[in-house]
Amino acid sequence: MSKLDPTKLNRLKCLLEEEESFPLKYTFKFIVPTQKLSQILGLFPDEENISTKPSSKGTYISVTIIRNVNSPQEVVKVYESVSVVEGVISL
Repeated sequence: MSKLDPTKLNRLKCLLEEEESFPLKYTFKFIVPTQKLSQILGLFPDEENISTKPSSKGTYISVTIIRNVNSPQEVVKVYESVSVVEGVISL
């Protein structure tokens, strides 16, 4: 989901509705250019469960966020909010 693709987000939402029971802990993973890390972290100011790992060349950072979510719509909203950051790749 490197660019916000409404079709993929809708499929994700449907899949979560069918296969998961909410609330649950959902793992979000993003790859972001190093200079955009603060922008990503700024979208999650109160999150405590965030881990980062730089790429071997240091140009990108992998960001993992484990967050309690109450619905598939909440998962989709997170992906939508992150999609505004230039260069982010959502996994």
